[in-house]
Amino acid sequence: MAKSVAGDLRWDAIGADRAVVVHYHRPDGDYDRWNLWAWDESAEGRAIAFEGQTDFGRYAVVPVRSADTDRVGTIIRRGEWEAKDHDADRFIDLADRRVTEVWAVSGSSMLYTTPSAIDLSPKLVAAFLDARDRIAFAVTARLSDAQRRGAAVLVRGEPGPYTVRHVRPTTDAAAGRVIYAASLSPAVAPEDIAHITLAVPDLKPAIAYARDALNDPAFLALDAKLGPHYTPQATTFRTWSPVADSAEVILYDTPTAAALGRVVTMQRGQRGLWEATVEGDLHGTAYQLRFHSYGKSRIAADIHAFAAMPGSERTVVIDLDRTDPEGWAGATPPRLAQPTDEVIYEIHVRDFSVYNPAVPAEHRGKYLGLIHEDPGISADGITATGLSHLLDLGVTAVHLLPIHDFGNERHDYNWGYWTSLFNVAESDYATQPNDPTSAPRELKQAILGLHNAGIRVILDVVYNHTSSSGDYSPFHNTVPHYYFRTTADGRLRNDAGVGNSVADERLMVRKYILDSLEYWTREYNIDGYRFDLVGTHTPETVIALADMLTEIRPDITLYGEPWTGGGPIQFGKGEQRGLRFAVFNDHLRNAVRGDLDGDGTGFGTGPGGDYDAVRRGVAGAIDDFAEEPIETINYVSAHDNLTYWDKLTRVAGHLPESTRRDMHKLAHGVALTSQGITFIHGGADYARTKGGNHNSYNAGDDVNAFDWPRKAEYADVYAYIRGLIKLRREHPAFRMTDDADVRRNLQFLNRPGMVAFTLDGGAVGDSWDTIVVAYSGEPHGQQFRLPAGGDWTQVVDADTAGVVPIRQARGTITLPPYSMAVLYRD
Repeated sequence: MAKSVAGDLRWDAIGADRAVVVHYHRPDGDYDRWNLWAWDESAEGRAIAFEGQTDFGRYAVVPVRSADTDRVGTIIRRGEWEAKDHDADRFIDLADRRVTEVWAVSGSSMLYTTPSAIDLSPKLVAAFLDARDRIAFAVTARLSDAQRRGAAVLVRGEPGPYTVRHVRPTTDAAAGRVIYAASLSPAVAPEDIAHITLAVPDLKPAIAYARDALNDPAFLALDAKLGPHYTPQATTFRTWSPVADSAEVILYDTPTAAALGRVVTMQRGQRGLWEATVEGDLHGTAYQLRFHSYGKSRIAADIHAFAAMPGSERTVVIDLDRTDPEGWAGATPPRLAQPTDEVIYEIHVRDFSVYNPAVPAEHRGKYLGLIHEDPGISADGITATGLSHLLDLGVTAVHLLPIHDFGNERHDYNWGYWTSLFNVAESDYATQPNDPTSAPRELKQAILGLHNAGIRVILDVVYNHTSSSGDYSPFHNTVPHYYFRTTADGRLRNDAGVGNSVADERLMVRKYILDSLEYWTREYNIDGYRFDLVGTHTPETVIALADMLTEIRPDITLYGEPWTGGGPIQFGKGEQRGLRFAVFNDHLRNAVRGDLDGDGTGFGTGPGGDYDAVRRGVAGAIDDFAEEPIETINYVSAHDNLTYWDKLTRVAGHLPESTRRDMHKLAHGVALTSQGITFIHGGADYARTKGGNHNSYNAGDDVNAFDWPRKAEYADVYAYIRGLIKLRREHPAFRMTDDADVRRNLQFLNRPGMVAFTLDGGAVGDSWDTIVVAYSGEPHGQQFRLPAGGDWTQVVDADTAGVVPIRQARGTITLPPYSMAVLYRD
């Protein structure tokens, strides 16, 4: 049945001297849209269809084009990452012969190299308690009536008091398996929840892991204060694992000691809590937790800890008070009068200072590199760098790409979207990464320095997935199969597009996220959060975090990406209506750009464009997805995808650079004069380029670092965007917060070939009685007819932006190609 096809390959079609053949068997026979993702170790991945067919199933041929490659990585997936057949990457060691063949069976971790070893007999592959009275399980073939009638559960290996009833197949088939659901009578007692085994006649029994059953009130410790809680006299360790039979704290004599140190037994409390108090001053003591659950011992970092060693495997007890810098106590963060006052500037900690010679070498690329002032040699701010640059530009907040611990033990370049421990500051940005107090102390120092300069700090947080799964994950090892979303047969769901997705619909997972956010807000005085892939989170979670955080900080800034990494959207555009929570306005972004990385053009990248989408964005999306303008983040570029300048190079590179500079100014002018909250990609203020790299998450400093000399080269762009920020911040007509005000006071003008509107400044307390704004996204000059009624003072034209009068105008003015104008009348 499983035969070799090596002799049948057509090498002229393969186009390589070596090849890997991956055979794939699905018991259900459904191969629709399943394909192979494969990569040489030194090359990018690529999709390969299962085009060949044998009695075993389908097969795909992977050309091995790199002569020095020793193995090939593979993932069997459905469509464009809708699902993965097996959670982990699988690597195939290349044989000495020309063709290496392997055989995969759907849902199995095995890659067979010998056909005779393949086992296709029916198997019970997974079982889960999704309620105390309900069990779901997966088999590789349909059960007989006798098997269904004979299904039973064992408690600690012995027949228990629970009867399996109503065994029925469900419609949720996955990875070629057949999923069954059954009820249990009576409901499983809390003390038995982690000791259930499902037995089906003629099949090997399977452990029934508690999954959604842990949402039962018997296991919910929603008011518990988890983590290590330090005093100089003693430290109390508290964690939650209702499925554990025992839990221990392993204390290490030194943070890097190889041998296990002192082991302290934790005491079981109610609702799954475990606690131990250790006498003495444990500041700086490294530790791990050890759980015994489902018949297996598991060692994990403490997911609730506040400090860790590099690599994230050991957490550390610290006295948080000792990490407070001088002046921290009693310091007041900058406050916002209203959400639309925020002008956000997105930066990566390392990028911002790593190539800045004005920053001391030991602080470059570090937290402390964020707060070095360098006013430069010119009085106009054009040569200012670092903190001085932020102050001169006039932004109100920096958005820091993730600084939660991402286990960067090798110190590779990393954007940080790969969180290991959510309550730990990443040590790679500390001057002394092996000192677990260095990162929290220096991060606080940076936050205090920014706050003292009047700049708020927004953290980019990634609660939607983690850096590891399965036995490598401290979350899994703490409570197996609970923290991550899984399919009916137990495979990790890929909602976030990176192999796992946090299950915040489960109440103790939601508590973890809320507790973490409260910790950062109170301990680090954080002013706001940007939620990565917030579309993967449930509305209930977003509502709960918005309510909690606005109670702590009424002026907090909250926003997120209303999409996912490929999974179903749970919190999309529109779900934020009525919340103090904003979402990125990709409708406006796409209308201005055309598309992200392709050849499409939009209002700010070529002639034409979606004028109606621009108008909806200008009005704060209140006729699109928002209830109020405070719910939209207006932007044209971010760290993802091509920078705006690189997008212009791609689609308008044939035009003079002066024209592209005009396009760049216009695009950012639209974002800065629209109702809502403004977001600027750091460096876009001087036409930042990454050389056309649209996904530079691991491209290193040469691609990603702030190119400070470029700022003087693009001084006109910088001065223009700085002037628009000043215009926005000084004139509340651009920052209305209520949809009724926008509808009353923003009126679009009928001017063919452009987008134009007036603002009733007097009605919203602006010093300018009436303001008129016009954008021209066309390659030719246009005459703009001003509203009647006297003289207008122009403060923005194609070359200059700000609040200083440029000229007086009446009747008509000329808008050059790709330009804008702002005028006012007292």
